[in-house]
Amino acid sequence: MPARDHLLRWAALAAESVPQDPLARRDPDYIREELEVLGFALDGWFATKVDELEHLPDDPSLVVGTHNGGAVAPDMFALMVAFWRRFGVERPAYGLAHDQVFKIPMAGRWIGKLGAVPAHQRHARALLARGATVLVYPGGDLDAFKPWEERHDVKFGERTGFIRTALNAGVPIVPVVSVGAHETVRILTDGRELAQRLGLKQLFRIEVLPIMLCFPWGLAIGPIETHLPAPSKMRIRLLPPIDLAAHGFKKVIDDEGVCEARDLVRDTMQQALDQLVAEGDFGVTARLNALGVK
Repeated sequence: MPARDHLLRWAALAAESVPQDPLARRDPDYIREELEVLGFALDGWFATKVDELEHLPDDPSLVVGTHNGGAVAPDMFALMVAFWRRFGVERPAYGLAHDQVFKIPMAGRWIGKLGAVPAHQRHARALLARGATVLVYPGGDLDAFKPWEERHDVKFGERTGFIRTALNAGVPIVPVVSVGAHETVRILTDGRELAQRLGLKQLFRIEVLPIMLCFPWGLAIGPIETHLPAPSKMRIRLLPPIDLAAHGFKKVIDDEGVCEARDLVRDTMQQALDQLVAEGDFGVTARLNALGVK
């Protein structure tokens, strides 16, 4: 059974040695084995539709997404599965993940073997220099835990590191937008003010302290949690690559220019996200209807 094999592989992680270099932990053979159970679970629960993967260039690129669905982030895993199925597990592809994830026993080892690395610009630059495709969610916790009424907003805050990374590496940005994942959990508030008062950013690089309704806990508090996402049809769309140099942004750029470039990418993504929302056919109701549940 795929699920049994998955559990055995998970248990075996505890006995494996972890390479000191986080960029050396990705294991294509492991991804190939996990792809079967991950794909099966995602297909059955979310029935994700991924559009326009052809926009990914063969050359290295920085894939920039909007984050949804809390810490579980089902749209992120759905995009990874779609990538592996289309391009194969051997093609070098990595994702930047929050430092705190790697401190969670077993989970950090697991995502490391799938290609996740701590989210630092130096890691992204090194991987892009090696010819890899690198996935980043600039909004991070701000985007993943946005309140319900803001679920269709692209929220990057003031973060601009992804712009500097793309410019310094000389690679295009491939935007990705998605809908449906934020319907898997009801986030009542992101708790940004409380997080600021508690100094969570200084302590853990976390800017939110969300309060959410989710299964099976009912009410959950905090950004590091595990819940069972509600079945929700997700739609993911890749957009044409954005060449920042072609828009007049150069490798050496001041803070104002960096912010302008960030706004260009964010506005492009927001327009595409608005279009995806207008098209509909996503969310919990769409998934339950497809399953015959009225």
